Amino acid sequence: MTRSTTALALAASLCAVGPAFAQQATRLPLVGVLRINSVANSEPTATLLRDELAALGDVDGKNIRLDFRLAEGDTGRFPELAEALVGEKASVIVAQGPAAALAAQHATRTIPIIAAGNDLVALGLIETMAHPGHNITGVSLLIPELDAKRLEVLKGIRPSARRFGVLSDQAISDPAGLQGIADAARALGVELRTVEVRGPADFASGIWSLRAEGAEGVNIVSSPLLFHFRDELGALLVAHKLPAICEWAEMAASACLASYGTTLRELYAMEAAFTDKMLKGASPADTPAQQPTRFQLVINLKVARAIGIEIPPAILARADEVIE
Repeated sequence: MTRSTTALALAASLCAVGPAFAQQATRLPLVGVLRINSVANSEPTATLLRDELAALGDVDGKNIRLDFRLAEGDTGRFPELAEALVGEKASVIVAQGPAAALAAQHATRTIPIIAAGNDLVALGLIETMAHPGHNITGVSLLIPELDAKRLEVLKGIRPSARRFGVLSDQAISDPAGLQGIADAARALGVELRTVEVRGPADFASGIWSLRAEGAEGVNIVSSPLLFHFRDELGALLVAHKLPAICEWAEMAASACLASYGTTLRELYAMEAAFTDKMLKGASPADTPAQQPTRFQLVINLKVARAIGIEIPPAILARADEVIE
């Protein structure tokens, strides 16, 4: 056999192997992840989930196929994305945020769904925390309680303030949660101005409206939309010199003045543990939902200097992390 014919034979062999590998990959159990974000802002959450799954032995490309289906900031795309995962016979669907979870619930009553959102019982996703029922379990994030707590921290940062704003995600706006913030505001002696947004295109007008109405600080409510597009949101907050408190430490790093809530690592560790159990045959109906147990306060002094806010020593003393 000549050198050229040997090369041709090797090339043909590789061409045959390539589709075989691709076929093998598509036969791996599919873990579909529904998220609001875009490819550009998929980190650090994509890597966190992949790493937490790998730590449990569920390695992307080896014994599972992890597929992120992104709504690009448009919750209206979730039904189509969920239906596509059902059509591809996903083994597990991880639905991050209420809009994603509700779309997955509508798409299937048989494929296990791991939901993460505010109150999973109030959303109608599970029956009780101890006995979820049906095909959904997951992480209930204590959002109403934490949103009210963040308002208290914001008041501690701006003790003389008399009017605060609330920036809410219209797609997951929860009357009970907003009422909890209103009750906290009343107890603190401050007025509230609430603005709801539907997507990143609404951020500029929303922040401008709150500033125009005299808001002296903003409580950014818990929302996958507001988290994943935090850089755009943070730039507007700094431009308007508007102090804000957010949910996640990553949001404090993106120009929120402060954050108070659980950690992304804890959330994704819980999601990965649920996913691992479902892949091993557990029933969502009999797998108790969970709530986070660790919370942290982060203060961004760089933002404080940029917008001319002095953080009281008592708040700094309480902080788990201070960004210099």
